[in-house]
Amino acid sequence: MKKVLVISLLAVPVIVWGIWFIFTKESLQSLMEDAFADERGIVEIKGVEKGLFYNFSIGRFALKTSKSELISFENIKAHINPLHLLILRMDISFNGNACGGNISGYMHLKKNRAQGEVEINKAVMSEVPFLKLAGVKGTGTVSGKYVLADDNGHIDFYTEDAGFEPAFFSGMKMPLNFFNSIKGSLAIKGDIINIVSVSLEGKDVYARLKGSVKNAFIDLRMELMLGTSLAENPLFLAEFEKNKVSPGYYVINVREQLSL
Repeated sequence: MKKVLVISLLAVPVIVWGIWFIFTKESLQSLMEDAFADERGIVEIKGVEKGLFYNFSIGRFALKTSKSELISFENIKAHINPLHLLILRMDISFNGNACGGNISGYMHLKKNRAQGEVEINKAVMSEVPFLKLAGVKGTGTVSGKYVLADDNGHIDFYTEDAGFEPAFFSGMKMPLNFFNSIKGSLAIKGDIINIVSVSLEGKDVYARLKGSVKNAFIDLRMELMLGTSLAENPLFLAEFEKNKVSPGYYVINVREQLSL
């Protein structure tokens, strides 16, 4: 009995090491691409390299549409939990770079299934591709957390030291240049992004965003609440008079198809 126990204990590390030798860098890449594959986006993975004992690296991980890149991560260092491979699940912890900032998190991957959490710290707004595609330009950084559960996702984010340029949608001006702080939450279900809560703040001005994005079609409503200095500004009054609901309160509606 003791001999059997000893042999069994010695076999465990041999099996665990053996599984890692079976994996090639091509098979690692294929497993990750299969887990993220769906009809809404294209995952591009480049520069996969194996390291020692379930460590590996990825040169670049990008999420794209058929026309454009939405976001990319670079110089990713990752580690797989070998015990979970026995139940045909790949558990990965990782860290890397994203748009001038840093990322860290974990993922549980199976074929056509991905669950996990990604934290982004101080990504440079001007380097985030999907913000450019949405017509949002500015300076400063954005940080947040993305939680993924198969077809559902949730994003919490906030900006620091932000400075925006006005955004234009279907000829409608969104006065983002009045704000230096944005904080919000988004819920993702399939191809629909719902705005749970987004608030914008600036000097003597506050705003809320409501609405959704479905199949890259923006349907948003911005409520502007102005302090005295802006409410009495003749330039603002002249430009946004048509959006005035009551003194100091303005509503701007935006409906536009993005070209993604």
